[in-house]
Amino acid sequence: MIGFERDGKVGRLFLQRATHANAFTSEMLRRIAEILEAATGESDVIVIHAVGDDFSLGRDRDEPKNPNGPYAAFSEISRVNAAFDAFPGIVVTAIKGRAFGFGLGLAMRSDIAISADNARFMLDEVSLGFPPMFLMEVIHEYLSPKRALDLILSSREFDAAEALDIGLLSRVVPAALLAAEVDEFVSTLGSRDADVLKSCKAYLLAIKQMPKAARPNNALVEQVRFALDHH
Repeated sequence: MIGFERDGKVGRLFLQRATHANAFTSEMLRRIAEILEAATGESDVIVIHAVGDDFSLGRDRDEPKNPNGPYAAFSEISRVNAAFDAFPGIVVTAIKGRAFGFGLGLAMRSDIAISADNARFMLDEVSLGFPPMFLMEVIHEYLSPKRALDLILSSREFDAAEALDIGLLSRVVPAALLAAEVDEFVSTLGSRDADVLKSCKAYLLAIKQMPKAARPNNALVEQVRFALDHH
């Protein structure tokens, strides 16, 4: 249900449970975590593709509950999220069709999210009877509290144009051009210095935790440090 292939320093991960709109099972979550954990040091870029019409409807609600209880079940999601956070390279997600729940969560945690213009999005957890804690952990990085709470509490569908406008996507392209756009972007990344790409990602994450007044001096120090380490 999860495929993976590597071409040089580019890894491609495929969601390939198309008969179930790529709804995630526990096995799929474990496999994604394993791939991302193993990719550190082997891949500079990971691209996430979906087979079929939809990116993902989120978790498979028909899957039997984990016999070890909710902590074990939710730990599977936590492991995937931690693997995304720990991967030093660039994660690019190609989104088409529906991206609901955990599917939208993957797009949020990706560094670059490129979407077809006819894609649809939904945070449907509240309508299913539970609060989306893992999504709320990161959604504040993209949306204002009022915008985020609207999408969370209403569980309404929204389109790619709105997702781009509120900061959940990097770019939106015509559906017919999605694969070509992603491939072109990945090719561009491949032409760049991998250390520069990783440094940009790491620094953008670090700077968010830093007081504004400290950022200019820190930027000077880190820019000099990079120059000394790489030239």
